[in-house]
Amino acid sequence: MMSKEPIISISREKHLDHMVKVVPFIVFCYAIQCFLILKMSPTEFSTITLSILGGFIAVMIAGFIFYDLKHKADLNESGLSVSFISQKTISYQDILVMEIKDPGQTFSNLTLVTINGKYTLYFIDHAEEIKALIESKRHSELKAA
Repeated sequence: MMSKEPIISISREKHLDHMVKVVPFIVFCYAIQCFLILKMSPTEFSTITLSILGGFIAVMIAGFIFYDLKHKADLNESGLSVSFISQKTISYQDILVMEIKDPGQTFSNLTLVTINGKYTLYFIDHAEEIKALIESKRHSELKAA
């Protein structure tokens, strides 16, 4: 019987670290834009528009953080277990192609093309190492079959 214990949990800490560095800059730039727009055109339309845009920025940032903290992906003996809204296990044998969006970066997206569809793991740390680990598990399962 194969163990469901994770061999490795795929993390997104480097993306969260990047967000900590970038978000203050984004908010600062937005604040400068608000100041300039309100000085040039202090109308109700400007205030409403800037409030709506500020809300969208807040929702976008919260969405990234929520995704990074709640989307779980684990490599285990039976396959890649992914959970966010629902739980899915992708067998190593079902994976046909793996692509890294930005090789050599501290975090990147890993796209898995399988027999049943295409899955993308966004903002994962050490994407090249994860790909190599999945490849080794895939080859060992193909040899065993």
